[in-house]
Amino acid sequence: MSDTINILIQQVAARFDKNINELSPDTTLESLGVDSLGKIELLFDLEDHFEIRLPNENNENFNITTLRDVATLIDSAK
Repeated sequence: MSDTINILIQQVAARFDKNINELSPDTTLESLGVDSLGKIELLFDLEDHFEIRLPNENNENFNITTLRDVATLIDSAK
């Protein structure tokens, strides 16, 4: 997961204009100001970047609160 989380942190830093050094796997989407629509948009962008398809938000296993959760979801879709 280390490659995925590093790429994800770079993507999130650029998208949300954050200092990359302030982000960690435990950074929450809420702390970045990401609402439910923002989460969907971010996941669509990540699908394009990683060339994958992620499960939809209605999936019972869909519990994304931290960057680590997002990275785990991405890795499970590869």
